[in-house]
Amino acid sequence: VPRVQNGRIVSPRTAYTHKDNITLECDPGYVLRGHRVVQCQLNNTWEPPVPVCEPGKCSNSALNITLPS
Repeated sequence: VPRVQNGRIVSPRTAYTHKDNITLECDPGYVLRGHRVVQCQLNNTWEPPVPVCEPGKCSNSALNITLPS
């Protein structure tokens, strides 16, 4: 079962078999980098690769603030 630091599997199960899909999400304050849904493969890997949860970042360019004159 893949582990995602700062994230979790939505509706986890105790075991997964070939072609089972899992959906991952990040904890509050983190953003998902990669695919949200991954599938169990015959060789016990997940495709696409398991995503990571990174700290969320707000850039100054995302702000549209008008300061008083």
